[in-house]
Amino acid sequence: MQHLRCLAPLGLFLASACQSYSPAPVDLAAHARAFAARLPDPETVRTFSPEGAAAGSRDGASADGAVLGHGGITLATARRIALVFHPDCRLARLRAGVALAIADHAGRWQDPVLGVSFERILESVQHPWIVASSLGLTLPLTGRLGLEKELRQGEHAQALLDARLAERHVITRVNLTWLQWSAASRRTELLQDLCARLDELCAIADRLAAAREITQMQARAFRLERTTRGHELAAATAAVARGRLELLALLGLHPEAPIELLPTLELPPATAEAGAAEADVPSLQQLQLAHTTSERALQLAIRRQWPDLVLSPGFGEEDAQPRAALGFSVPLPLFSGNDEAIAKARAERDLAAEALRCGHEQFVQELALAQQQERAASEQRERLTRELLPMAAQQVEDGRRLAELGQLDTLLILDALMRAHAARELVLDTTLAAASAGATREALFWPTLAGAPTTTLSPQVR
Repeated sequence: MQHLRCLAPLGLFLASACQSYSPAPVDLAAHARAFAARLPDPETVRTFSPEGAAAGSRDGASADGAVLGHGGITLATARRIALVFHPDCRLARLRAGVALAIADHAGRWQDPVLGVSFERILESVQHPWIVASSLGLTLPLTGRLGLEKELRQGEHAQALLDARLAERHVITRVNLTWLQWSAASRRTELLQDLCARLDELCAIADRLAAAREITQMQARAFRLERTTRGHELAAATAAVARGRLELLALLGLHPEAPIELLPTLELPPATAEAGAAEADVPSLQQLQLAHTTSERALQLAIRRQWPDLVLSPGFGEEDAQPRAALGFSVPLPLFSGNDEAIAKARAERDLAAEALRCGHEQFVQELALAQQQERAASEQRERLTRELLPMAAQQVEDGRRLAELGQLDTLLILDALMRAHAARELVLDTTLAAASAGATREALFWPTLAGAPTTTLSPQVR
């Protein structure tokens, strides 16, 4: 029984090495207060690195409570703010942290298994107890642990790439939503200008109707048009307010955040070109990494055909005589041989290879379509700006001069004004279409972010 006494210190050592649990409740009330006060910190936005954040070095929460200044937020700055605060980006980076925690602890030896048995001889003998103990040690002779480590590292690389893909997706959504909101803001300005012109014409029409130079029906035509466009202006103003809320949600900021957004219909400069390397294409990089991981999974499944050897050195006591023992065990791959796992891994590798080939074809097609849409919209916008806008503006100007001279042709002036407004809206639509197609093309590549925000950041009292 002497050898059992050494098991007590071993048990105490193992107990001290175990980790302990401590609860971490979430205080939603405190988080609600922090979210209401959340504004992007200038230095956080300026120095934010998507690659470093995806590796787990930053989750954006440290910027809560910082204050953004009066300069207004440009699209280039907004994209960085979204990377820091948008929930999808933060969660994707934390998922990458989970994969990193798994990879850091992968490929380790299995814990030894301590076995103790007690036997008592029922007959009356001098030493009735038979005690034996053993320690099972798994020897990784097949090299499986190294392959498991590589597989988990590959899964961590996939999680990092998924985090970057989430960030790229958010940037694309910010681009498209910002462009649509900017177009809505510009459409509101066009309607305000149209309503102002109609107000002028309504005043002229009322004056001419009072002088009986035109009929009340002709004068009423301007009022009807002004009322109709007034309702359109109200709807456009509501669309602008809705677009602002959508943008604040994409930026991960409170709906009542006191910041100014600067509309634009031009994307920040990007370095991604049509002839960029395929390593810069997120979809292809993701599929390539998935294929690499499937190769590692197949290699590990084949290696697991030959299980590791388990040695069990032991010590016992019988008739008060100590005895040493050594045992071993190893499964024999006679019936299963891990065939199911190998067949599955091989089929998944074939699937990943075909997905990579199909992904390349899809990328080429999507790039060609986005380039064609961008080129067609840009050419149409240039033609409208060069041909239609000047003619419509001249028609309105001629009609205005005639109205000032008392020669108001109701149908002619309304037609000219509506045609000019329609021409400006058509130019706006083609500008938005060209910018949106450019954003779609850029979404096929990794985003490029400006080195620093262009807005002026300074403290502000709420």
